[in-house]
Amino acid sequence: MPISPSFTLNDVSGCRMAVDRRINKIENFTPREIEYLLHTRGGIIGQDAAVRAAALIVYNHFEDRPSINLFCGPTGSGKTEIWRAIQHEYGDCNIVIQDASTLSAEGWKGGNKISTIFRAVEPERRGHIILVLDEADKLLEPQYGSNGTNYSDLLQNQLLKMCDHDTLFFGDENGGKGFFADCSGVSVVFLGAFSRLLEHKSKQSGSIGFGTAIHQECDYGNTEITAEDLIEYGMRAELAGRINRIICMHPLTVDDLVRISQQEIYRIGYEMHSNIDIDPGALTMLARVAVKKGLGARWMKSRICLMLDDLIYENPCAEEYHLEYEPPDADDRRQAMAP
Repeated sequence: MPISPSFTLNDVSGCRMAVDRRINKIENFTPREIEYLLHTRGGIIGQDAAVRAAALIVYNHFEDRPSINLFCGPTGSGKTEIWRAIQHEYGDCNIVIQDASTLSAEGWKGGNKISTIFRAVEPERRGHIILVLDEADKLLEPQYGSNGTNYSDLLQNQLLKMCDHDTLFFGDENGGKGFFADCSGVSVVFLGAFSRLLEHKSKQSGSIGFGTAIHQECDYGNTEITAEDLIEYGMRAELAGRINRIICMHPLTVDDLVRISQQEIYRIGYEMHSNIDIDPGALTMLARVAVKKGLGARWMKSRICLMLDDLIYENPCAEEYHLEYEPPDADDRRQAMAP
């Protein structure tokens, strides 16, 4: 299994013993052990800085030091995957992942609200969850109704109370009883691509020369996202001021995507009790397409599954499958090379 390059051999040996000794008790792990767990049993490839930050967030949460955090990165860079891996180890009742783009403010139309999240959690766990708001950039963008009301602002007002670790009261809903939620131990993690924020920063970059604007192309690898950037994007200043750390994740490299795909192929083969092999050149070609088009790891996994499905359809009981990939213009290339 892949091991984070931030570990020495001695570190890995010690972490492995600790993980084996206290298996399925992630709440007892040190930050380094959580990091090791995510890179091995969690299957997270690369993104060492983000994985380390997540490990510290989880550890501090266990130690009754809840925090507010934001992970910014391109689609397919592993933002959600990191927290799904933690959820798998720690449990759905402790790590709640919610698509923030579906949230609506209390009292307004829409089925998913903050109260809906807490109602789904056992009362004794409500004050101790790590709430992960995926697609948070969509939530923060201004959303004006026909009456001029900014629904995003209303929702952020309610999020602000939670991020202040206050006690929230949620009234009756569809005949249900109202209840209090003590958020003093709740940690919040915002996840988002924030692509419009980067576009805006690129346009706002300085100009040099004789009146000619030369803009720096801001991307995830060369740009620091600040609280001021988030405020300009649409986040309430009070909310932005409560974020403890902002983590910028870089796009996955070709090597990262190849390693992720190899791990996915191994996992599928193990579940199918079959040997699955893929041509190394084909895997690299897929990874290059994913990087060039910004498609990420999920696209790689879906392509592999589609290729495998074609073989399974022809022979569902094969002991071995060999995958090969050709680009859509493969026939045109062969014809062009023909004498």
